[in-house]
Amino acid sequence: MQPQDDKLYKQLDVSLLRRLLKYLQPYVRWIGVGFFLALISSSLPPLRPYLTKIAIDNYVITSDGDGLLKITLLIIGVMILASVVQYSLTYLMQWIGQKVLLDIRLAVFKHIQRFSLQYYDTTPVGRLITRVTNDVEALNELFSSGVVLIIADALLIIAIVCFMLLTSLKLTIATIAVLPLLFIATTIFRRKVRVVYAQIRTQIARMNSFLNEYITGATTIQLFSREKTQFDTFNEINDAHTKLQLRSVTYYARFFPVVEMIGSLALSIIIWFAARTIFSGEMTVGVLIAFMQYSEMFFRPIRDLTEKYNTLQSAMAAAERIFGLLDTENAIADSSNATTITSFNHSIEFKNVSFSYDGKIPILKNLNFTLLKGETIAIVGATGSGKSSIINILCRFYDFQEGDILIDGISIRSITQESLRSRIALVLQDVFLFSRSVGENISLGREFVSETEIRDAAEALGAAEFIEQLPESYETQMIERAANLSVGQKQLISFSRALASNPDILILDEATSSIDTETEQIIERSIDRMLEGRTSIVIAHRLSTIQRADKIVVLHQGEIREIGSHQELLALNGLYAKLHQLQYKEQLHSHPKSIKIESEYSSI
Repeated sequence: MQPQDDKLYKQLDVSLLRRLLKYLQPYVRWIGVGFFLALISSSLPPLRPYLTKIAIDNYVITSDGDGLLKITLLIIGVMILASVVQYSLTYLMQWIGQKVLLDIRLAVFKHIQRFSLQYYDTTPVGRLITRVTNDVEALNELFSSGVVLIIADALLIIAIVCFMLLTSLKLTIATIAVLPLLFIATTIFRRKVRVVYAQIRTQIARMNSFLNEYITGATTIQLFSREKTQFDTFNEINDAHTKLQLRSVTYYARFFPVVEMIGSLALSIIIWFAARTIFSGEMTVGVLIAFMQYSEMFFRPIRDLTEKYNTLQSAMAAAERIFGLLDTENAIADSSNATTITSFNHSIEFKNVSFSYDGKIPILKNLNFTLLKGETIAIVGATGSGKSSIINILCRFYDFQEGDILIDGISIRSITQESLRSRIALVLQDVFLFSRSVGENISLGREFVSETEIRDAAEALGAAEFIEQLPESYETQMIERAANLSVGQKQLISFSRALASNPDILILDEATSSIDTETEQIIERSIDRMLEGRTSIVIAHRLSTIQRADKIVVLHQGEIREIGSHQELLALNGLYAKLHQLQYKEQLHSHPKSIKIESEYSSI
């Protein structure tokens, strides 16, 4: 690493460290207690060798048994007190560390919740999981045994040096003469480990991303027999991670023997120098024994400081990623003067709306239509025509580039996202059920949805029939991805979830395309109940589900080609009429197959 890069790294570390220390502010009083305990903890250990010197020189050599007993009891008392203080300090710092980690995890998760869907489209889920779990956990050592204990070790070194100077100036100089060697070894070690720690964090994020993708797509992988290929890919990632870990182990394996050698060198110098002075009567045996203990004590906190510095570097690598995530601004944020809506009273209006996901390829072009309260509008079009994109920008999952969308005359950009979405219930084709009970999946933990409303919604849609046959009825727990339910049953729960919230605006996005005919008939019988008194937007390929709509919008390549009721559009004899004819022909021979109709429609 170049000196300039090293300087930038240090500046970055200091900046990150300041931000991390801000999380300690709520616990500043307890940290003060920790500093007090650290001061006591660093003062007691150096006292033991000094008392040993007194014991040997004043009582052992003079054969004073009573004095030796008293000084021995004093040494034992010092050791017990040091143990109690060390226990208290360790427990307190671990408690503070876990509290800070709790706060950071909550901050990261809360920030992730604010991101728009656009962010999740471009960010691997495994990387986000790494930030919340591994990266936050990497800060554990920093907060639980880093900041205060680093100061404690520094104070311990100062205390040891003070007692050494009090005991013998010459032996103190002889002991610290080896410090330049230790400084060189430490500098080389920390630079090497800093780089490898950053690489290890990157590799862990890569591994988590791969595992998340593999587990999510396990069915597809097994279906196409790609296990060997996926295994080879994971083996390559895992091997790279292992090599980096072994490299860090190698650095440690080299560094600690070097520290021990330097410590042994210092001890040899002490013994050689003391032997000459003891023979001449300038020094006592007690001083030599005390300095041998001081030498061992002196290098231990230095070695610990080096380890803690590397812990700090590992934490800095994790903190850089965490704060990089926290500094990522939401692409769709509420304006400072955004208003909160509590009801929907009049209309939804699209005015010259154009939208692109990447800012280059247009998806929606100059859309203009109005949906009045209580009306149902159906959106028809081939795959890729922009049907779901209309829903995405209406719910502000994405932001449109041109034009405006007005709800009761207010631009949705001037409405808080939370209040906007609280008026909308969206039912998607791909239903996601959480690993919770059936009832919790319907209420989604919303306090305003009572148990009675949960059951009423399920009853209204015919979902109660199969729910009550489950082992624990509404309390039945869903397993991973709700594999204990059929696709149709999942969709019925999704419909019940939407109805239970009593929304002003109901959106069905291909909500019945994955449902079997029998289940669809159940929903068809209760669909009027869902739409009653609500403004609704329906996206579907099956014309039977949209013929009841007040308006039908026909999209083609992101543009509105036709708008009108079912009969009006048939009279136009345009795209919708041709789509209807194609589906009618298909129904004469078999059940509707949206894939075939889409293919024929897209070629019109």
